[in-house]
Amino acid sequence: MIRPEVSEFIALGKLPSEDGEPDEALEAAVQRAGDYLDRITRPVTDEEAHALAECFGKDECFGVGWVLLHLIETAPHAREDQPEAARRWRTGLTA
Repeated sequence: MIRPEVSEFIALGKLPSEDGEPDEALEAAVQRAGDYLDRITRPVTDEEAHALAECFGKDECFGVGWVLLHLIETAPHAREDQPEAARRWRTGLTA
């Protein structure tokens, strides 16, 4: 079961990209994503971790991507069964 606060974050979609000129809409989207992440109490369930992993964008989203990754890592089986999307995101940033 996925908690409402997790579902609300997931409903925002993928994290916005840092590409392009920063504007008020981008700043608002980044702030909103961070605020929604802050509402999620830790730890998350394995099911929530897998759902949250689909929200990674293509870059760090001004640090919000790392907050998301660390949240996902609070899941009980995150070390043994890290969501594939989280692994791809981390690997892509360090490649």
